[in-house]
Amino acid sequence: MTVAESLFIESTDVSREAKEVFKRVFRSDCSQPGFAVLVLTAEVDSHELRCLMTALKERLSELHAAQWGEPLEYLSLGRFDQQNSTKLHLDGAPERSFLMLGYEPTKVRSEFQIADFSRCASDMGLSPAEFMRQHNPMFNAGAELLRGHVSTITNWHEDCPRIVIINNSIAEPGTHGATYGVLHGALIPVPDPQASRIINSTMIAPACFAGTDPAMQVREFVSTDQISGQILG
Repeated sequence: MTVAESLFIESTDVSREAKEVFKRVFRSDCSQPGFAVLVLTAEVDSHELRCLMTALKERLSELHAAQWGEPLEYLSLGRFDQQNSTKLHLDGAPERSFLMLGYEPTKVRSEFQIADFSRCASDMGLSPAEFMRQHNPMFNAGAELLRGHVSTITNWHEDCPRIVIINNSIAEPGTHGATYGVLHGALIPVPDPQASRIINSTMIAPACFAGTDPAMQVREFVSTDQISGQILG
C-alpha cells in the first residue's frame, strides 16, 4: 500500500469514512489490506485528534455490533513519545483485537511497515496462529518468509495528523467474529532527541474480551496533556 492509497480526510468528520475503514480492517478474507491510514488534511490539534479517534471507534463499534452482535470496547488508552525502531509484531492483546493509533505531526521521519502474515500463512496451508508459532518473524527466518507480504509506507504526510487502524487479531479462521490480522512495525532511520514523535494509542476488542468501557479513562485520554512513556509500534 502506498500513501496514494490511504484515505485522505478533508474534514473533521472521520465517522463518515468508517464503512471504508471497516471494510479494509475488519476483513473476513485476505482481499483487503487489514489496516487503514487516515491522513487528516484539516488542521486539528492533539485534543481534536483524540476526539476524532474516539468518534471513529464508536462508529466502528456500531458496524461491528451489526455484523457480529458485539460492540467494541477499549482495552487500553495512552499517549507516548516513541522514536525506537520496532520489528514486525503483534501487540499483546486478545485473539480478536484492533489497534488504533493517532500520530501527531512530527519532524521525525519514519517508515511504517505492515506484514500480511495471515495471507502468508494461508499460502503455506497454515492458520495465522500456526504461522506465528512455527515462523516467528522476530527471527530472521520468519521475517524472510514474509518478505513478499510487507507493505512499507514512507513520506506518509508526517506534517499532518494521521489515524492508523490495524487488525491485531490471530483468531482461528472460521470461529465467530474471526478476522485476519496483520503485523506492524516501524523504522526510525534518524531519531531526533530534540523533537517529539507523539502517538496516541488505543487497543479495542469485542466486549466479550474487554468488559465495560472505562468512561473516565476515555475522558482523561481525550483531555490530558501528559505523555506516559513508550510503546512498540
